[in-house]
Amino acid sequence: MLLDGGLGSMLIAAGLPAGRAPEWWNLEHPERVASVHRAYVDAGSEIVHANSFGGNPVRLAATGLAGRCGEVNAAAAAIARAACAGRALVAGDVGPTGAMLPPVGSATVAELRAAYREQAAALADAGADLVSIETMSDLREALAALEAALATGLAVIASMTFAVRRRGCFTVMGDPLVPSLAALAAAGAVAVGCNCTVGPEEMAAMAREAAPALAAPLVAQPNAGLPRLTAEGASYAAEPEGFAASMASVVAAGARAVGGCCGTTPEFIGAMRAMLVARGA
Repeated sequence: MLLDGGLGSMLIAAGLPAGRAPEWWNLEHPERVASVHRAYVDAGSEIVHANSFGGNPVRLAATGLAGRCGEVNAAAAAIARAACAGRALVAGDVGPTGAMLPPVGSATVAELRAAYREQAAALADAGADLVSIETMSDLREALAALEAALATGLAVIASMTFAVRRRGCFTVMGDPLVPSLAALAAAGAVAVGCNCTVGPEEMAAMAREAAPALAAPLVAQPNAGLPRLTAEGASYAAEPEGFAASMASVVAAGARAVGGCCGTTPEFIGAMRAMLVARGA
Protein backbone atom coordinates (compact mmCIF):
# COMPACT_ATOMS: atom_id res chain seq x y z
CA MET A 1 0.00 0.00 0.00
CA LEU A 2 1.09 3.55 -0.65
CA LEU A 3 0.97 5.89 2.33
CA ASP A 4 1.34 9.67 2.31
CA GLY A 5 4.38 11.88 2.96
CA GLY A 6 5.35 14.70 5.28
CA LEU A 7 2.50 16.73 6.78
CA GLY A 8 4.16 19.22 9.12
CA SER A 9 6.53 20.48 6.44
CA MET A 10 3.63 20.90 4.05
CA LEU A 11 1.70 22.93 6.62
CA ILE A 12 4.76 25.10 7.23
CA ALA A 13 4.92 25.72 3.48
CA ALA A 14 1.23 26.71 3.66
CA GLY A 15 1.99 29.31 6.33
CA LEU A 16 2.07 27.51 9.69
CA PRO A 17 4.21 29.81 11.88
CA ALA A 18 7.45 28.50 13.34
CA GLY A 19 6.83 27.01 16.77
CA ARG A 20 3.07 26.67 16.24
CA ALA A 21 1.82 23.14 16.81
CA PRO A 22 0.25 21.75 13.61
CA GLU A 23 -2.77 20.54 15.60
CA TRP A 24 -3.84 24.17 16.10
CA TRP A 25 -4.71 24.33 12.41
CA ASN A 26 -7.38 21.64 12.82
CA LEU A 27 -9.28 24.35 14.67
CA GLU A 28 -7.99 27.52 13.00
CA HIS A 29 -7.44 26.59 9.33
CA PRO A 30 -9.09 23.25 8.58
CA GLU A 31 -9.24 24.05 4.87
CA ARG A 32 -5.45 24.31 4.66
CA VAL A 33 -5.04 20.94 6.37
CA ALA A 34 -7.63 19.44 4.02
CA SER A 35 -5.81 20.76 0.96
CA VAL A 36 -2.66 18.84 1.97
CA HIS A 37 -4.63 15.63 2.46
CA ARG A 38 -6.30 16.06 -0.95
CA ALA A 39 -2.94 16.61 -2.61
CA TYR A 40 -1.69 13.30 -1.25
CA VAL A 41 -4.80 11.44 -2.34
CA ASP A 42 -4.52 12.98 -5.81
CA ALA A 43 -0.88 11.81 -5.91
CA GLY A 44 -1.90 8.21 -5.18
CA SER A 45 -1.89 7.75 -1.41
CA GLU A 46 -4.11 4.91 -0.26
CA ILE A 47 -3.77 5.76 3.43
CA VAL A 48 -3.64 9.37 4.66
CA HIS A 49 -2.54 10.34 8.17
CA ALA A 50 -4.80 12.75 10.04
CA ASN A 51 -3.19 15.87 11.50
CA SER A 52 -2.98 14.36 14.99
CA PHE A 53 0.66 13.32 15.42
CA GLY A 54 1.03 15.53 18.52
CA GLY A 55 -2.60 15.10 19.58
CA ASN A 56 -2.08 13.22 22.82
CA PRO A 57 -3.08 15.21 25.94
CA VAL A 58 0.47 15.37 27.32
CA ARG A 59 1.87 17.02 24.21
CA LEU A 60 -1.19 19.21 23.66
CA ALA A 61 -0.82 20.66 27.17
CA ALA A 62 2.66 21.85 26.22
CA THR A 63 1.35 23.64 23.11
CA GLY A 64 -1.52 25.59 24.65
CA LEU A 65 -4.22 23.02 23.92
CA ALA A 66 -4.65 21.52 27.38
CA GLY A 67 -8.02 19.85 27.90
CA ARG A 68 -8.84 19.85 24.17
CA CYS A 69 -7.65 16.38 23.18
CA GLY A 70 -11.09 15.17 22.10
CA GLU A 71 -11.82 18.33 20.13
CA VAL A 72 -8.45 18.40 18.35
CA ASN A 73 -8.47 14.72 17.36
CA ALA A 74 -12.12 14.69 16.32
CA ALA A 75 -11.40 17.64 14.05
CA ALA A 76 -8.30 15.96 12.63
CA ALA A 77 -10.17 12.79 11.70
CA ALA A 78 -13.16 14.68 10.30
CA ILE A 79 -10.96 16.91 8.14
CA ALA A 80 -9.10 13.93 6.72
CA ARG A 81 -12.27 11.94 6.05
CA ALA A 82 -13.87 14.82 4.19
CA ALA A 83 -10.71 15.49 2.20
CA CYS A 84 -10.26 11.84 1.23
CA ALA A 85 -13.92 11.54 0.22
CA GLY A 86 -13.73 7.75 0.26
CA ARG A 87 -10.71 7.59 -2.05
CA ALA A 88 -8.27 6.66 0.73
CA LEU A 89 -8.33 5.31 4.26
CA VAL A 90 -7.79 7.67 7.17
CA ALA A 91 -5.20 6.75 9.78
CA GLY A 92 -5.38 8.46 13.12
CA ASP A 93 -1.77 9.53 13.57
CA VAL A 94 -0.27 8.94 17.04
CA GLY A 95 3.20 10.20 17.96
CA PRO A 96 5.32 10.31 21.13
CA THR A 97 4.16 12.25 24.18
CA GLY A 98 7.57 13.78 24.80
CA ALA A 99 7.41 12.51 28.39
CA MET A 100 10.33 10.25 29.23
CA LEU A 101 10.17 7.00 31.14
CA PRO A 102 12.80 6.05 33.78
CA PRO A 103 15.73 6.20 34.04
CA VAL A 104 15.71 9.29 31.81
CA GLY A 105 12.44 10.78 33.10
CA SER A 106 9.73 10.18 35.67
CA ALA A 107 6.69 9.33 33.51
CA THR A 108 4.99 6.00 34.09
CA VAL A 109 3.71 3.53 31.52
CA ALA A 110 0.25 3.80 33.09
CA GLU A 111 0.23 7.59 32.57
CA LEU A 112 1.25 7.25 28.94
CA ARG A 113 -1.28 4.51 28.31
CA ALA A 114 -4.06 6.68 29.72
CA ALA A 115 -3.02 9.60 27.53
CA TYR A 116 -3.01 7.45 24.42
CA ARG A 117 -6.34 5.89 25.35
CA GLU A 118 -7.95 9.34 25.35
CA GLN A 119 -6.46 10.24 21.98
CA ALA A 120 -7.20 6.91 20.29
CA ALA A 121 -10.80 6.91 21.47
CA ALA A 122 -11.35 10.40 20.07
CA LEU A 123 -9.89 9.41 16.69
CA ALA A 124 -11.98 6.24 16.53
CA ASP A 125 -15.17 8.01 17.54
CA ALA A 126 -14.61 10.60 14.80
CA GLY A 127 -14.35 7.94 12.10
CA ALA A 128 -10.68 7.06 11.64
CA ASP A 129 -10.33 3.79 9.73
CA LEU A 130 -7.19 2.70 11.56
CA VAL A 131 -4.52 4.03 13.92
CA SER A 132 -0.90 4.63 12.89
CA ILE A 133 1.66 4.93 15.69
CA GLU A 134 4.82 6.64 14.45
CA THR A 135 8.31 7.85 15.36
CA MET A 136 8.55 5.99 18.65
CA SER A 137 12.00 5.71 20.19
CA ASP A 138 11.12 3.81 23.39
CA LEU A 139 9.56 0.37 22.95
CA ARG A 140 7.78 0.71 26.30
CA GLU A 141 5.97 3.83 25.10
CA ALA A 142 5.21 2.25 21.74
CA LEU A 143 3.63 -0.76 23.47
CA ALA A 144 1.58 1.53 25.73
CA ALA A 145 0.29 3.41 22.69
CA LEU A 146 -0.45 0.15 20.91
CA GLU A 147 -2.42 -1.26 23.83
CA ALA A 148 -4.48 1.91 24.04
CA ALA A 149 -5.13 2.02 20.30
CA LEU A 150 -6.13 -1.65 20.10
CA ALA A 151 -8.78 -0.99 22.76
CA THR A 152 -10.72 0.97 20.11
CA GLY A 153 -11.18 -2.16 18.00
CA LEU A 154 -9.40 -0.57 15.04
CA ALA A 155 -6.43 -2.07 13.21
CA VAL A 156 -3.14 -0.51 14.31
CA ILE A 157 0.14 0.06 12.46
CA ALA A 158 3.14 0.65 14.72
CA SER A 159 6.44 2.21 13.58
CA MET A 160 9.56 3.19 15.46
CA THR A 161 12.47 5.35 14.39
CA PHE A 162 15.90 3.75 14.12
CA ALA A 163 19.40 4.90 13.23
CA VAL A 164 22.27 2.83 11.87
CA ARG A 165 24.96 2.29 14.53
CA ARG A 166 28.17 0.30 14.47
CA ARG A 167 26.47 -2.58 16.28
CA GLY A 168 23.32 -2.47 14.16
CA CYS A 169 20.07 -0.50 14.00
CA PHE A 170 18.76 0.97 17.26
CA THR A 171 16.47 3.71 18.49
CA VAL A 172 17.99 6.59 20.41
CA MET A 173 16.83 4.81 23.57
CA GLY A 174 18.73 1.67 22.59
CA ASP A 175 15.90 -0.54 21.38
CA PRO A 176 17.09 -2.89 18.59
CA LEU A 177 15.35 -3.09 15.22
CA VAL A 178 14.10 -6.65 14.81
CA PRO A 179 13.26 -7.51 18.45
CA SER A 180 11.36 -4.24 18.84
CA LEU A 181 9.27 -4.73 15.71
CA ALA A 182 8.66 -8.37 16.59
CA ALA A 183 7.40 -7.30 20.03
CA LEU A 184 4.96 -4.85 18.47
CA ALA A 185 3.68 -7.50 16.06
CA ALA A 186 3.28 -9.99 18.90
CA ALA A 187 1.31 -7.37 20.87
CA GLY A 188 -1.25 -7.04 18.07
CA ALA A 189 -0.06 -4.54 15.46
CA VAL A 190 -1.27 -5.56 11.99
CA ALA A 191 1.88 -4.07 10.43
CA VAL A 192 5.12 -2.78 11.92
CA GLY A 193 7.99 -0.75 10.61
CA CYS A 194 10.33 2.22 10.53
CA ASN A 195 9.85 5.90 9.84
CA CYS A 196 11.86 9.12 10.00
CA THR A 197 15.55 9.63 10.95
CA VAL A 198 17.09 8.05 7.83
CA GLY A 199 16.81 8.24 4.05
CA PRO A 200 15.66 5.45 1.73
CA GLU A 201 19.11 3.87 1.29
CA GLU A 202 19.50 3.27 5.03
CA MET A 203 15.89 2.16 5.30
CA ALA A 204 16.43 -0.39 2.52
CA ALA A 205 19.15 -1.94 4.70
CA MET A 206 16.73 -1.99 7.65
CA ALA A 207 14.07 -3.64 5.47
CA ARG A 208 16.51 -6.32 4.33
CA GLU A 209 17.23 -7.15 7.96
CA ALA A 210 13.69 -6.93 9.32
CA ALA A 211 11.37 -8.26 6.62
CA PRO A 212 12.56 -11.90 6.65
CA ALA A 213 12.40 -12.01 10.45
CA LEU A 214 8.86 -10.68 10.90
CA ALA A 215 5.48 -12.36 10.59
CA ALA A 216 3.70 -9.00 10.13
CA PRO A 217 3.93 -6.82 6.99
CA LEU A 218 6.70 -4.24 7.04
CA VAL A 219 6.09 -0.47 6.82
CA ALA A 220 8.78 1.95 5.60
CA GLN A 221 8.56 5.77 5.61
CA PRO A 222 12.01 7.36 5.28
CA ASN A 223 12.93 11.01 5.16
CA ALA A 224 13.91 12.70 1.89
CA GLY A 225 17.55 12.00 2.71
CA LEU A 226 19.52 13.64 5.47
CA PRO A 227 18.54 17.21 6.44
CA ARG A 228 20.68 20.25 5.74
CA LEU A 229 20.34 23.06 8.27
CA THR A 230 19.93 26.51 6.75
CA ALA A 231 18.88 29.90 8.05
CA GLU A 232 15.33 29.05 6.99
CA GLY A 233 15.38 25.68 8.74
CA ALA A 234 15.97 22.11 7.61
CA SER A 235 16.03 21.32 3.90
CA TYR A 236 16.42 18.05 2.03
CA ALA A 237 18.41 17.39 -1.11
CA ALA A 238 16.44 14.43 -2.48
CA GLU A 239 14.32 14.85 -5.60
CA PRO A 240 11.06 12.92 -6.13
CA GLU A 241 12.29 10.68 -8.93
CA GLY A 242 15.55 9.79 -7.19
CA PHE A 243 13.70 9.11 -3.95
CA ALA A 244 11.24 6.83 -5.75
CA ALA A 245 14.08 4.96 -7.43
CA SER A 246 15.69 4.35 -4.04
CA MET A 247 12.34 3.25 -2.62
CA ALA A 248 12.23 0.49 -5.23
CA SER A 249 15.03 -1.14 -3.22
CA VAL A 250 12.95 -0.81 -0.05
CA VAL A 251 10.04 -2.57 -1.76
CA ALA A 252 12.35 -5.23 -3.16
CA ALA A 253 13.67 -5.81 0.35
CA GLY A 254 10.18 -6.70 1.56
CA ALA A 255 8.34 -3.53 2.62
CA ARG A 256 4.63 -3.82 1.92
CA ALA A 257 3.42 -0.36 2.95
CA VAL A 258 5.60 2.55 1.88
CA GLY A 259 5.47 6.32 2.06
CA GLY A 260 7.58 9.27 3.10
CA CYS A 261 8.37 11.24 6.21
CA CYS A 262 10.19 14.56 6.71
CA GLY A 263 10.93 16.48 3.53
CA THR A 264 8.66 14.43 1.28
CA THR A 265 5.73 16.00 -0.57
CA PRO A 266 2.88 14.89 -2.86
CA GLU A 267 5.38 14.98 -5.73
CA PHE A 268 7.40 12.28 -3.96
CA ILE A 269 4.28 10.17 -3.50
CA GLY A 270 3.35 10.63 -7.16
CA ALA A 271 6.80 9.44 -8.19
CA MET A 272 6.47 6.45 -5.88
CA ARG A 273 3.09 5.61 -7.39
CA ALA A 274 4.69 5.61 -10.85
CA MET A 275 7.47 3.37 -9.55
CA LEU A 276 5.01 0.91 -8.03
CA VAL A 277 2.93 0.80 -11.20
CA ALA A 278 6.07 0.14 -13.22
CA ARG A 279 6.87 -2.75 -10.87
CA GLY A 280 3.38 -4.14 -11.27
CA ALA A 281 2.51 -3.48 -7.64
